[in-house]
Amino acid sequence: MSTKTGVGMETEETFKMTELQYDVDDNLDEENEEGGSWMFGGRAASVFLIDASKSMFDPDSSDGDDDPPFKKAIKCVHATLMRKIVTSDQDLMSVVLFNTREMKNSTDFANIYILQDLERPGAEKVLQLEELLQMPSKDFDKKYGHSFGTNIHDALRVCQGIFTKSTSKLSGQNILLFTNCDDPHPGDNQKQRQARQKAGDLREAGIVLEILHMGEHFDVKKFYKDLIIREDEDEDSQEGITLADPTNRIEELMDRVKRVEHKQRTLGRTTFTLAPGVEMSVSIYTGVRKTYKPSKVKLWKITNEEVRYMKKEYLEESGELLLPSDYVKYQEYGGKKIKFTLDEVRNLSHVYPPGIELIGFKPLSFIKPYFHVKPANFVYVDEKMIEGSKKMFAALLERCLVKEVAPIVRFIPRRNAAVSWAALIPQAEELDASNCQIVPPGFTACHLPFADDFRNIEMENLTRATPDQVDAAKAVIQKLHFKYNPESFDNPSLQTHWRNIEALALNRSALEPVSDHTVPSNDRILKKSGKLLDELRDLVYPPSYDPANPPKKRPTASSAPAPKKPKIDPKTMSIEDLAKEGKVDKLNMDQLKSWLQERGVKVTGKKKAQLVQDVMDELGA
Repeated sequence: MSTKTGVGMETEETFKMTELQYDVDDNLDEENEEGGSWMFGGRAASVFLIDASKSMFDPDSSDGDDDPPFKKAIKCVHATLMRKIVTSDQDLMSVVLFNTREMKNSTDFANIYILQDLERPGAEKVLQLEELLQMPSKDFDKKYGHSFGTNIHDALRVCQGIFTKSTSKLSGQNILLFTNCDDPHPGDNQKQRQARQKAGDLREAGIVLEILHMGEHFDVKKFYKDLIIREDEDEDSQEGITLADPTNRIEELMDRVKRVEHKQRTLGRTTFTLAPGVEMSVSIYTGVRKTYKPSKVKLWKITNEEVRYMKKEYLEESGELLLPSDYVKYQEYGGKKIKFTLDEVRNLSHVYPPGIELIGFKPLSFIKPYFHVKPANFVYVDEKMIEGSKKMFAALLERCLVKEVAPIVRFIPRRNAAVSWAALIPQAEELDASNCQIVPPGFTACHLPFADDFRNIEMENLTRATPDQVDAAKAVIQKLHFKYNPESFDNPSLQTHWRNIEALALNRSALEPVSDHTVPSNDRILKKSGKLLDELRDLVYPPSYDPANPPKKRPTASSAPAPKKPKIDPKTMSIEDLAKEGKVDKLNMDQLKSWLQERGVKVTGKKKAQLVQDVMDELGA
């Protein structure tokens, strides 16, 4: 435990005063918003429920991959575990096997084996999954064994018990079930009824069940669709859940797991007011945010525990400890410092209550790309706060899509947030070829700029391009145009950083090479548009221009180098002369202390910046 003390604080009437700056507060607010740290809603928890029956170990070469479905499922869990270590290491994961011969669970249900408890991802869990991937089928049979016909009700109950026993606050709970058997209880109506009842209990408890079905001939209508869609629910409505087509491809399976993993990650919930007395509840999500390297943590060298800091500030005159209530902020006006307490400063931003309020509607053509002032948010309905919000939200979304308009709203996602106006761009649901959702339905909140965010740039003495040059440049751009996807370009610095950490944590000597996709491929560019680039070069540059050896610019008379000023030598100049030149900081600590001590100024415990300021104060500079 270390203690920091602040000495020499400015005081006035027993208050510590700092200048009131609205920009600083706004910037901090935006950083919190982009970082997705509006509130701590808890940790996301996922249980991977994997079928370990004999059929899951049969090789499948239909897609050119000889890995059996069981190993593909373990690979998905391994990839998710590695991804969570990087992106969200506070989340919890568990792995449960069913249809095994051995039993390991707290409720003593047969043929269910808890491989990994619900804990944070770590190196030991990664190594255990890698060992399972390399384990031959014979060794797996000896250690865990195979069975068939495990009651799905019991497996789901074990997963629910794992969530219940967790001592952490959970924001989202998911069960991801991997299987290639479409009818686990053929002819047994009682077990089927029990499984459907347990699936309903999970929904009421806020636990989301996802079926990741494997195999080309998997018929989801036989059994598992009843676990996802309630009997009293319309399958064609927005509430209904559409199951994707079965798959054997490991890439598509991993992609589906990733989509499910980020499904319930909400940043906050608020109300959407359409008119006085007409409200619905919505959730707000962050679409894209910047990823940073983890910050450094100082550890105690003896116990290797994290060092905590306690910062305390004292008055220089009396040594009295300053409390938060002793601080005030001020704004200079008319030569006077107008003081505000911290509570008054917080209340300055409470012009409107938190929430989203409808102002009007504008055509989608009104929203321009250059309106971007900060990252957009995604708004989706939330039925928990206000019942009936889902139908109202679906109706508003449908009419906005038909009319091609965007609601203009006042956007205040939470308390102490800056007021912003936003346009809600309607977004329809999109499914891929395998009937899997790739774009969810909802609204994208595009934050609108204020009047002072626009500026006019005056550009003088410009050389306009000729129509032929413009056409040639357009041809090059069209030839090199491609569909941009941010996920296709990883940050090589971040990738290298995490590869090094991975090697240290898993005791690996060799690192996988990092591919830098941000570097343009000159060979591909020349192959696609080599002739067009030559035409553009001939139109823009003179015939004597050589790209490999560009001509050097000749210095003109006006750009001739200015004569160098003579260097200042602190040894040959007096401190008074150095102060006039603004070069007091060139002196060393001994010279500054000696000069100040001759004039009776205390120098004990002061840093160089304080000594320089004392010299300037003495000279009145």
